[in-house]
Amino acid sequence: MSRSVVEIIQDLTLFNPVTAEFGHRLAHDCYMILVGCVKDKEHLEMLQAMVISRERTKNWREKEAAARAAFNARNTLFKIYSLTGRSIKQFSNYPDEDEVLFLPHSTFLVFKHVASHHGSQHTIYMRQVELGLSVWSVLWVDDRIFNEHWENKRHMEYASAKALNMNVHFIPKSSTDSALSFLRSPFGQRLKNKDKFRIVTDMNREYEQPSHNAGARLIKALRRMGFRNECMIFTSDKREADQIIKSELNSRDQQFVTVTTEASDLQTIVDFDQEPRYTHHPEMGNSRTPCIIIS
Repeated sequence: MSRSVVEIIQDLTLFNPVTAEFGHRLAHDCYMILVGCVKDKEHLEMLQAMVISRERTKNWREKEAAARAAFNARNTLFKIYSLTGRSIKQFSNYPDEDEVLFLPHSTFLVFKHVASHHGSQHTIYMRQVELGLSVWSVLWVDDRIFNEHWENKRHMEYASAKALNMNVHFIPKSSTDSALSFLRSPFGQRLKNKDKFRIVTDMNREYEQPSHNAGARLIKALRRMGFRNECMIFTSDKREADQIIKSELNSRDQQFVTVTTEASDLQTIVDFDQEPRYTHHPEMGNSRTPCIIIS
């Protein structure tokens, strides 16, 4: 007989993979309801409320004792710099710990190790790096991309979390030079003209000279490098963007360039919901890597 939602939620909240006995796994229906919840915001909020309600009824004294027992011998602190890591502290069994959830296949660079207390304690500094090694990748270039309040971050988060079987990884770059440096690298070259690799850029970058056409200059440069991409210009001023593209790119480089003011078009590209729109041209071949300019 099928179990109730409450019974499944209880299993989800009580299961601890760290302390579970070898071979112990959650029941299959737990995975099913978890998948169903995280794919729907309303269900996720309901799950969160039920988890919090369940946690409040537990014995906090036992919980705190377990936390102390689990971490009383810890001697290593990890400091991780990440753009896409999600805090899950509210679901943690250890309220004093800052737990972060990363996408599968996330890559990290260890760039510093500091030993203290006569070598008995260690601090490991790491930075999340994206090299386009996953199946679905988007190179996103924006001078404010590392700003905590960057207005387009919601599109990135939505695409990263929308489908559990399609983890979209974003390669963040804050300048034209850093983006081109990546594309010149072996990691960038292996992505050339791949259908599952896409490029997003803003049009204006304040700290570049000239600043008003940075996105167009990026497209011009990557065209010279052999990236024959479909390009979408997401802008608040379509007329100005059209003029910049016509002045900066020749007729061949303008192939597959579209200008739009609709955020839904941007979302369609970054979440890989559908194949990009294009018009076949013999000189361009069949490979298409979508590229977006955001102004």
